[in-house]
Amino acid sequence: MLLSKLQKTIVATTLAVCVGAPLPYASAYAAPNTGASSNAGAPITLDATAAIVNGDIILASELDATQAEVEANFKRRGANVDPVASRRAALEQLVTRSIILQQGQQLGLTLTDTQITQALMQTAASSNTSVESIIKSYGNVPESKARQLFAEDVIINEVRNSQVRRRVRISDAEVSLLAKTLRQIGNIEPSYHLAQIIVPLDARAGGAAVNRATALANSIKRDARNGADFNALAAQYAQGSTAAQGGDLGYVPESQVPVPFLPALLKANVGDILGPFRSPFGLHLLKLFDVTNQAVEPITTYKAKHILLTTSVIFSDEAAYNQLSALRRSILNNEISFADAAKKFSEDPGSAALGGELGYAPASRYDPAFARGMVALTPGQISEPIKSSFGWHLIYLEDRKIDKDSEEAYSQRARELIYRRLFQEESLAWERDIRASAYVRVTDPILVNAGVEQSINTEGTFEVQK
Repeated sequence: MLLSKLQKTIVATTLAVCVGAPLPYASAYAAPNTGASSNAGAPITLDATAAIVNGDIILASELDATQAEVEANFKRRGANVDPVASRRAALEQLVTRSIILQQGQQLGLTLTDTQITQALMQTAASSNTSVESIIKSYGNVPESKARQLFAEDVIINEVRNSQVRRRVRISDAEVSLLAKTLRQIGNIEPSYHLAQIIVPLDARAGGAAVNRATALANSIKRDARNGADFNALAAQYAQGSTAAQGGDLGYVPESQVPVPFLPALLKANVGDILGPFRSPFGLHLLKLFDVTNQAVEPITTYKAKHILLTTSVIFSDEAAYNQLSALRRSILNNEISFADAAKKFSEDPGSAALGGELGYAPASRYDPAFARGMVALTPGQISEPIKSSFGWHLIYLEDRKIDKDSEEAYSQRARELIYRRLFQEESLAWERDIRASAYVRVTDPILVNAGVEQSINTEGTFEVQK
């Protein structure tokens, strides 16, 4: 995880000094020599620095590997992306990943081997897959490396969810209006396969900034209409984690399409380039790849109880995990009921007085880590201790049911759909904000020689080492 990158930085800097390279921009990394003295004269293969992100470094080998993955993903989608654009998209992905992991480190988010194993099992159960399949999804790497990457993904998701959720605001009026629309739609709803490029533009930007962003958006649109691959354009211009996906949003149900985009989308033909549309996040360009009708998913609600323990300087994660594990054994051995344990030990005042009762609710209402653990349970089952952004939990799933036709079901679905849309939009805005406050210097010779730098936004941009 990030600690290993810090270690890389130390080793890289030390080696750079040893070989007389200027610091910090020509730092290098070499694996420690653990062999016999006969290897002392063996040449050391240096791994150059591709970029510096605050106090972290991205190695050329990391960039090479990520570029290969990005190119393979584009190839599977039939996208024709040139090597410089794919390398830039790969670096975008790595920079964003590094910044978020640094935030996770600042928040003290770490996973022990036991917690990684637990998270793997929960993810496998909730995704109807196996731990082995998850490990293999990280490619041809040792299992220890795959577990490390999985742990990083868990931390990234935790940071993203905790930071973005607080930015999402949903009004009751918006929920009511969409719930009414959903009832009118019935069981079948159009879905649009869309890709998107956002030209960042601050909501308070002045006329000159608006004109520059508009000119760039129109230039991208002309290129796309003249036959340029939209995925390639996204790799060239998109910021953050979306660049490596070529801006592909997948199939978006009509009820999740932002209202300002919908009138143009309803009149569009497959292959059309739409926009630019102005939003608080910038100027949006959309490409319509396909339209299909899909069955509306019914709402699954879960009736659960939980016991919460929070940690502190003197009450560690390990202590919370051990106490809940012991409490779980006592409950399973009928030494104490779950309700009584919740009343006695839970630190959630809202539910503790009710014996931990949370009532029926969709999974989307809960913290993502809590939700993953809950949906993996079968009714009557008690989870192992699960860590969320609130603390450590035992979860007892009492029941689950599918609700299709009640007013509450439509309201819950409307709220969930609005949340998904706003979360995606706010996630992009959050990425832009954290990039704006980060120091990023590109030293990769391929990108430097190509003159790659982001002129989309004057803040949080790549600074290219000349």
